Amino acid sequence: MIANPESFEPAQLDPDQPIGMFDSGVGGFTVLREVKKILPQEQVVYFGDTANAPYGERPPELIRRWAKNSIDFLREQGVKAVAIACNVSSSVLTREDLAAYPIPVFGLVYNGATAALQQTRSGRIGVLATTATVTTGSYVKVIRSFNPQAEVVQSACPRFVPFTESGVFEGPEVDAAVREYVAPLKQGGVDTVIYGCTHYPLLEGAIKRQLDGVVLVDPAVEVAEELAAYLHNHSLLRRAEPAGDRIFASKLNEHFFGTAERFLGRDIRTLSREVSLNRP
Repeated sequence: MIANPESFEPAQLDPDQPIGMFDSGVGGFTVLREVKKILPQEQVVYFGDTANAPYGERPPELIRRWAKNSIDFLREQGVKAVAIACNVSSSVLTREDLAAYPIPVFGLVYNGATAALQQTRSGRIGVLATTATVTTGSYVKVIRSFNPQAEVVQSACPRFVPFTESGVFEGPEVDAAVREYVAPLKQGGVDTVIYGCTHYPLLEGAIKRQLDGVVLVDPAVEVAEELAAYLHNHSLLRRAEPAGDRIFASKLNEHFFGTAERFLGRDIRTLSREVSLNRP
């Protein structure tokens, strides 16, 4: 669902402008991957706040300020829409924050929650998320707004993002953390689990081994589909020749490049630039 549907007029947007996207680090590459699958002709401007990752254990007000800074930065790059590729940012930004923007902003929480409700058979849904997202209860609120009888089991996973930001996607330590974090979900008998952080699909191999037979919902897929439908329905698909994506980060390193190559299938070094954003 568009987070700020009343704050802009689609007719005033330029179809040939790029799409903006931001995350605390490399997790947003999962959203970028899904968007490029559906909209290969679109140009994407991506910002990863790698200097401050992980966000999940930070104070909500600090995350909110950084998220607003990231949207402002993307607007400076001339984007026609923004996809928030960070669950905790989606959770802490207020309706008033998003109403201030004259372009559509797409969030993860609503899309992930509604997709899980469509797929669950038992009404028991699990959420793997950062501590900050669990604390906000954002997924619980949306799920229960549609189905008050739904049972939602949340599990905070503080070690997942540090694994992915350091380029560790498999191994004994990852397996041990996954076993620990999915235990409450298994005990709760959930049949559907939401990736409540865009970094978590990067650990999908280990997670699937522990949740065999459980439906895994990736909000990145849902956001990409909603974004594509919106651009199509409002004649905002890019008309010009495809242009190269632009990648920004508050700290560039080999883990950033390596993760991009692994999950996007391309080398982004020549597309990337370090910027001083969200620095103290």
